[in-house]
Amino acid sequence: MLKNKGITLIALVVTIVVLLILAGVSITAVFGENGIINGAQKAKDKTDESIEQEQEDVGKLVNQLEEFERESLPDTVKEAIQKGTIFTVNKQIKDATGKTMTVPKGFKVKEGELIENGVVIADSEGNEFVWIPCTVDEYKKHDYEVKEIDDTSNKADGENNDKGWNTRSYRAYNDWKDDEIDEAANKKSVQNNGGFYIARYEAGVPKGASFYVDASSDNKPYQTSKNDISGNIKPVSKKGVQAWNLISQINAKEVSGRMYNGDSYGVRSQLVDGTAWDTVVTWMSKDSNYSGIEKDSTKYGNYADSTGNNQITAENCLFAEHLYNSTSKTWYLGKNYQYGLFTSGYTASYKVPEGEGANYNGYDSDEKCTYNHYVEMATGVSSNTKLKNI
Repeated sequence: MLKNKGITLIALVVTIVVLLILAGVSITAVFGENGIINGAQKAKDKTDESIEQEQEDVGKLVNQLEEFERESLPDTVKEAIQKGTIFTVNKQIKDATGKTMTVPKGFKVKEGELIENGVVIADSEGNEFVWIPCTVDEYKKHDYEVKEIDDTSNKADGENNDKGWNTRSYRAYNDWKDDEIDEAANKKSVQNNGGFYIARYEAGVPKGASFYVDASSDNKPYQTSKNDISGNIKPVSKKGVQAWNLISQINAKEVSGRMYNGDSYGVRSQLVDGTAWDTVVTWMSKDSNYSGIEKDSTKYGNYADSTGNNQITAENCLFAEHLYNSTSKTWYLGKNYQYGLFTSGYTASYKVPEGEGANYNGYDSDEKCTYNHYVEMATGVSSNTKLKNI
């Protein structure tokens, strides 16, 4: 016998009602005042508050630790030199006259007890810098009387020679026209710290560079191309190393910015721009010992025409000899870097006959021209060139 199987209308209604009741309970459990979502949101808010409070507490603790470190560091330049302390935070110290300077994290004070005479700091790798004291108002470019002059020869800036600076090809280079680097940040730093630092020596070639010359070998070829900046190489500011020249301005900016970025050291680095350079020269010229240096600095540098008292001589000095092609206006290798008695300046000229394939230390030339012979010394090898420890 067959029987019909199914669900009655009453049973269907009851089932739907039960399902609706269950759905209502579920919705309340999820979205109600004490539901899962509200509970999760409250838990998230409490977690965020805890994290914020924890970060605030950590910040206070860091500040307290830094303040403790500052209090334990030397307060004077003399004491810092005597102790050889490497500063763990940026801190202002003073010299015997009461003038102040800021020593950045990761550096120690090496020499120069009086700020006006140039105080030297050094990092853990031996790079050295000199403190330039100035206010934010003193941190500025020289106000040239004659604007946008194309200086192809040594000349005074305007007729007022008391105010004018002598310049030589200083404003002739278009690629230096817009040379200011992060001017607003630099002014803020000067205002906060009371000055800035400049490298004590010319930019030196680091050992990791493809064109580095090993000071222990006279035979490694000197390379005229200095624009290979691959491998994150960066310049050094050390005594007695190969000078880093023949590099473009854009690459010089790049490698200068690599030296310090504010991580392990409490500073950032950049290529010296016009404002910093003029501020340094102004600071130097205020010293009666160096009055007029803005017009004539030949007593303090390695110049081709240096003679007599202005000529620099150094024993056991690392130096190189170079040739300048007067026709093509190009530099070539004269002799590799070598140790010996160094004397600055122009030394001789060499006539190269046309068409004879004359060879000078590996350079072949078919040009009829004169090579002027110059000597380039390694960085900081003579005290004759030192001025305020720079």
